[in-house]
Amino acid sequence: MPPAYTIVTGAVPAVAGIGEADIIEQSLAWIGFNTDAQRQRIMNEVFSNFEDAEGTGEGEIDAMAKDLTARTVPNGKIIVGIRRTRLLKGFTHWVRDFSRVSGTPDIEGMDESAFKVALNVALRREEIRSNLRKQVKTAADAASPGPLESERKWKAWEEKFVNYCRAHIGANGVPLSYVIREDDAPDVNGNYTDFISKTIACAPLSGEYYESDRLTVFNMIVSLTTGEPSGDWIKNTLKHSDGRRSMKALRDHFAGEGNASRNKAEADRLYQDLHYKSERAMPFETFLTNCQKMFNIYDKEGEPMPEAARVRFLFKKVQHKDMQLSIESLQAQQTAGTIITYTMAANHLTTKVSTLPEYISKNRNVSAVGKSVSFNSSSGSDASIYNSDGTINTGFIPNWRSLSKEQRDSVMAERKRLGISGGKTKHSKGSSGKPDSNRMKQLISQNKKHKRTIKSLRRTSNAKDNDGTSAGGNESDDSDTDAGDQFAGKRSKKKGKK
Repeated sequence: MPPAYTIVTGAVPAVAGIGEADIIEQSLAWIGFNTDAQRQRIMNEVFSNFEDAEGTGEGEIDAMAKDLTARTVPNGKIIVGIRRTRLLKGFTHWVRDFSRVSGTPDIEGMDESAFKVALNVALRREEIRSNLRKQVKTAADAASPGPLESERKWKAWEEKFVNYCRAHIGANGVPLSYVIREDDAPDVNGNYTDFISKTIACAPLSGEYYESDRLTVFNMIVSLTTGEPSGDWIKNTLKHSDGRRSMKALRDHFAGEGNASRNKAEADRLYQDLHYKSERAMPFETFLTNCQKMFNIYDKEGEPMPEAARVRFLFKKVQHKDMQLSIESLQAQQTAGTIITYTMAANHLTTKVSTLPEYISKNRNVSAVGKSVSFNSSSGSDASIYNSDGTINTGFIPNWRSLSKEQRDSVMAERKRLGISGGKTKHSKGSSGKPDSNRMKQLISQNKKHKRTIKSLRRTSNAKDNDGTSAGGNESDDSDTDAGDQFAGKRSKKKGKK
């Protein structure tokens, strides 16, 4: 029979190999229950094993603390207090965190200070989960992948659906994306950047929590495939109400051997055809995006490109004449023994691209179109609706449809003020800057004036020819007839009727 475990305090660490009951009793001692009687009472009335601790809620901890405080001394009175109540809640969350990653609670090598730090971390994780539950509706609606309409959209839809499940918190506080992870066994030995990612990779695919979560995921999949051709591929799984089984059926169909062959063919096409020659032909950012797409396909299909091969591919496919010196510089560093990763090389070349005249010119033009319109006389910052002297351009504006409503309203108001019906005229297109008046009205007015002058001259001339008198004689004003009137015209007919 093994010797009885001795409770340690302060900076003395717990020894290895102690049992479940001893871990709980040691934990209660570190929380602040210093006597055997206090620890035994809590273990007998609240939790004596990890399963009890995992199932004890914060409300039950509060009720237990209130009950123990209200008792008499003979009946086991314990003044729990706020600090110990909070640490007891942290202990239950600490135990649950182990179950979320398929682990068993252990205090080996921990002392009192380290243990309390672990409990506080567990409490903060619970606060984060609580906030995520409150925000889940907004986050989930934003992440919804929409219906799975066709095989062509499968790849993007799958990635969005995984993120959609990650935005939902399951019954045990683990994002629902753990239900549809590709590995069946928990990867407890993996390296993870955060605890949430670890729970997704390590949560057990069994138990009551999992059964509840897989039903939730099943309902999501059904809602996104009903009425679509993809819905036919999960009909055999409907009787199971199992989201993991349904997702596996979709993956087997859409990401099977045929789909894998198509993916590899797409990656091979990118490998052969992808080149960077100029910003006009293909922006460098787009080129790098396509490179990463190709790398991702090879990774997913089990044929990853080594880091050195990626760097060689980048050097070979960048064929811009002004980039060759930068590539040769990187190659020289490699020859000298410097390790150049793909990320380092891509970042270095991106910096070089940003200095190219074509890149600067292109991005200057784009930014000029997209910025807000407000004239600045000192800088002349915008010429979209303003002339060089600060007046509004009421003539032809090439990018009229791209202007905001406020900008268009300003132009229309200025045109209305000046009595201009429209701005798309030959005269206004190349305007030097001054607001153009109504040119058409001016021309019509001048034309009428010239016609009156011509008529007056004709009357004077005809009067002199007929009687040799001055224009002030008795000759009628009808003498200013033209040839059409003299030869059976309108005026000729009028004279015949008299």
